[in-house]
Amino acid sequence: MIPAMIADNWFFWLAISDGLAALYILPTVIAIARQVEGLGLVICLNTIPVGWPAALILACLMPRKEISHAPQRQRPRGR
Repeated sequence: MIPAMIADNWFFWLAISDGLAALYILPTVIAIARQVEGLGLVICLNTIPVGWPAALILACLMPRKEISHAPQRQRPRGR
């Protein structure tokens, strides 16, 4: 049980709400950090409270985007 002195403190409730908000957006943060292919899907699932576990699983298991570091030049045709 939370003591009454702590439960009446606004800072305690602010810390609880901030911690829950950070936990709620965790799948999106993981997906952005990993640069997954289906970032939009993870974000959409994360907006639905029931889809949060699926968003977390997808953020951790989806393949990363292929990032080309140098643009490839096309050869001119017919010369």
